[in-house]
Amino acid sequence: MKRSSFFLCSAIFCLLLMAMTSQLAASGLTLYSYRDERGQTIVVDSLERVPEQYRENAERGFIPPFRSPPPPPARSAVIESVPDAQPLEKPASKHSEQLQVSAPPDEVIVDAGLASATLAMEQLRLIHLNNERILVIVRTYGLQHVSVNHLHVTNGQLILNFRMPPEMSTEPGKIWLKNAQNLFEQLKALQFNISRWITTSPQELLDTMPILLTRVKSLLNDLETSFTAIPAVATIPAE
Repeated sequence: MKRSSFFLCSAIFCLLLMAMTSQLAASGLTLYSYRDERGQTIVVDSLERVPEQYRENAERGFIPPFRSPPPPPARSAVIESVPDAQPLEKPASKHSEQLQVSAPPDEVIVDAGLASATLAMEQLRLIHLNNERILVIVRTYGLQHVSVNHLHVTNGQLILNFRMPPEMSTEPGKIWLKNAQNLFEQLKALQFNISRWITTSPQELLDTMPILLTRVKSLLNDLETSFTAIPAVATIPAE
């Protein structure tokens, strides 16, 4: 009887341990922010990454957990027919049979990072738009409106899944990439602040968020301008 009770208690303990582990895995993301000597807000994912001189004043934030949507179904491959090669016409005279050597064409290189940059622009625009929606909803209906948390969690998912495009070959592409990195850092800092305002200081959201949104909007406009300057292809003259 005692042995059966012992095995029963062991089984219950294992189930409780598995439940606690699952809850910890889905507990969300904790972030820490601090201001350096230049006044910049820096966000990291652990307190150990905060320099010692800033740890005492570091602020803690939390991004709620979320579940990403299932991937879209794979598209079936489409096989297109290839037209038959056209026969070459014979030269009309002996003079035309002489070998003619023409200059090699210029080499055209397609910028591999342009497609990724286009996707990144769409994601950055959506994150900023969701933040503007949050401010309008809080002003109109209050912080407890269900759409506030939904938009905030959506932005958290977009930020966690965001991938910076690879280095581009053109100079305008390199300028855009630098601007995109700066804007993304500002959006991460704003996401952290919104998490803190929602839980501790709703009035600060109404007072400070419009200022930060104006700054982010200006950076986004600059990014849009630099994005339109990226050429679709780069041409290298033949030697």
